[in-house]
Amino acid sequence: MRSSAALLAWATALLIGAVGASLTARIDASAPASSASVDRALQAASRLKLPATARLVALAGADSRFAAWRNADRGGPPKTTTRAVAITPPSAGEKLLRAALLSKPTIPDSGLAPLGKSRKIGALSALEAAAPEAAVRPKPELTAYGELEPDFFAARRLTVLQLGDSHTAADFFTGRVRERLQQVFGAGGMDYLVPGRPHPGVRSALFDSDASDGWSYEALQKSDENRQFYLTGFNAIAHRAGASLDFKSRGGLAYDSVQVAFLKQPGGGRAEVLVDGEPSGEINLDGAADQRATLDVNATDHGAKGFHDVAVRALSDAPVTVTGVEVNREGDGVSYVSLGFPGATVQLLQKLAEDNLADDLKRIAPDVIVLAFGTNEGFNDALDVGAYTAQYEQIVRRLKALRPQARIVIVGPPDGARAGAGCRPGMAGCAQAANGGDASACKLPTPPKLGQVRDAQRRLAIRLEADFWDWSSAMPSPCGAQIWAAADPPLMAHDYVHMTMEGYRQSADRFADFLIPLIEGRQTSAHVVSNN
Repeated sequence: MRSSAALLAWATALLIGAVGASLTARIDASAPASSASVDRALQAASRLKLPATARLVALAGADSRFAAWRNADRGGPPKTTTRAVAITPPSAGEKLLRAALLSKPTIPDSGLAPLGKSRKIGALSALEAAAPEAAVRPKPELTAYGELEPDFFAARRLTVLQLGDSHTAADFFTGRVRERLQQVFGAGGMDYLVPGRPHPGVRSALFDSDASDGWSYEALQKSDENRQFYLTGFNAIAHRAGASLDFKSRGGLAYDSVQVAFLKQPGGGRAEVLVDGEPSGEINLDGAADQRATLDVNATDHGAKGFHDVAVRALSDAPVTVTGVEVNREGDGVSYVSLGFPGATVQLLQKLAEDNLADDLKRIAPDVIVLAFGTNEGFNDALDVGAYTAQYEQIVRRLKALRPQARIVIVGPPDGARAGAGCRPGMAGCAQAANGGDASACKLPTPPKLGQVRDAQRRLAIRLEADFWDWSSAMPSPCGAQIWAAADPPLMAHDYVHMTMEGYRQSADRFADFLIPLIEGRQTSAHVVSNN
């Protein structure tokens, strides 16, 4: 497919075929449509037209068989019904999402009046631009399962929010999952950044963050003042004029807008936001305690086509508190927002004030919420698993109440071991006790509560109709941590808790393989699915 016209023709054929595929089970070649939703879908399909320059062109890699639609008057009261003729669809919406969204042609201004400017767009937007009369929108969004309505062109991205411990905070695992999903569905353009550099284990795969002297940090994990914190879990506080936080886009990606969130307080200072080094707005933070205030900057308001760098700078010696930075760019695909807290357990989410959590979930609007906790709980030999399960259930129900349309995915912890503690006969957590094999099979003990935590999460997922993915199933069993640490190249760090880059990459590929069909809507009945 060497031209955008060919892509549009191919994707249009796929879309019409997708409509046919979704309806084949309900419509035969001579029967009238049986429901309003079917009529609406057929009418939308009948209005789709191939671009004139691409009509009758053989498209490489595309099945040219697609449904022909026509309207026919029926007997009785005057009305128009719709029926299908010669339905031989190429495939359903899966092929459209997998294949068409991989290509993001740049469409010139002259061909896209509805878009108003030249930009990189997904195939769904390209189709809408080519046949705007066909853009029937009975629903405002994709469902939480990513199902494509036949008569709907996606107008926004699908957002996944992952909350977790240090495995999430480093954005190695989640960065690879993001990459895999965006290869399939296209790249949505949202991210939510932790302010500054509050902890060595907190980083973003999308932005390089730095901070000058003059900043201190507060952590939700170490504070009882929960009204001061949001989902990033950290606040950065400037103590002198000129102190700055800097966020530089990795990989040359440009963004269209940024929203910086601050906290007001009595006697609060003043701050400014700069994009690509240019001052773009100021804010006064003198106000009621713990009142959130945001400063929004849109690149087009300043004549720019997109920016790569964002900076926050204190303009006075009075305190300036930053709680998070949200960046956005146009895109129809998947946004994967990851926020992690080194050393955390899932109970950390209970500490967030209800209003603050609700505000962030409204801003991020996740379609899927991934909870990736359990390693730190599993290393706690004194853990009351029953009380832990009850707390976890409260957290899931709280998230579902605040975001009822979101799908919940629970990730069971990977295998781990206690470095420096050799296995002895009968010692709890040693693999030979589990598999009845050679006593020398495991040199290091697995924390005995780790498997109990994983099993509790699995049972909870079944009860709450959430989805469950067992991270340890991506590793050898038993002694997965030990075996991965001894691999060449090593897949596990020698703390036997965290992984190397390659270990996170392999794990992420398995998790992405789990998420892709879930997002496509093919895992809708069985919620707890084997990793195999």
